[in-house]
Amino acid sequence: MASRRAARKPQGRYHHGELRRALIEKAASVVEREGVAALSLRDLARRLGVSHAAPAHHFPDKAALLFEIARDGFDRFAAAMEAARAQGTNPLDRLRCVGEAYVHFAIAHPGRFRVMFGREISDLRSIPPELDEAGQRSFGVLVGVVEAVLARWPARRRPPAEAVAFSCWSSVHGAAMLWIDGPLRRKSPPGEARAAFEHDLAFMMKLLGAALMPPSE
Repeated sequence: MASRRAARKPQGRYHHGELRRALIEKAASVVEREGVAALSLRDLARRLGVSHAAPAHHFPDKAALLFEIARDGFDRFAAAMEAARAQGTNPLDRLRCVGEAYVHFAIAHPGRFRVMFGREISDLRSIPPELDEAGQRSFGVLVGVVEAVLARWPARRRPPAEAVAFSCWSSVHGAAMLWIDGPLRRKSPPGEARAAFEHDLAFMMKLLGAALMPPSE
């Protein structure tokens, strides 16, 4: 009897939605270390010390769990960029702050970031509305900052804000993935590699800012 009580005891840690949160956090950790392919509800149950059927009360299948990881990630992502935008002192500075926040979020949460932008979700035909809304909100932060920068351009020479935002998005996303996937991290000792990366990131944001300076008439 004692062994049975010990086996059930870990489940007692999860009340009032705590298991749902624990599943999301543990799943993001697994993705970060082992990749999306290593993720399974049964394995998560084992790792968390609950019955193999317990995760199904919150997520009927792996896809539902991935959707929630991505939605939660995009909510956090948008909040991080909104907070960064508020720190800027002018439109170009706000663009710099948002761009750097984009990269720093990806580095801090690589598991979530991979799910948010990974094929496991993007290849699906049907995306839950709440996930789509969360993704649009995060991209909307970037578009809004770009629109403020372009507002200083002459109207007849102003490029489309979404096209400019796409260019900025591609730049910061590429920088983030180069760090997460390792090519930049392996160049030198960890401390030096990160310092060099931050220096190059700041330079890249300066180049983007210079490219968006209003043209002279």
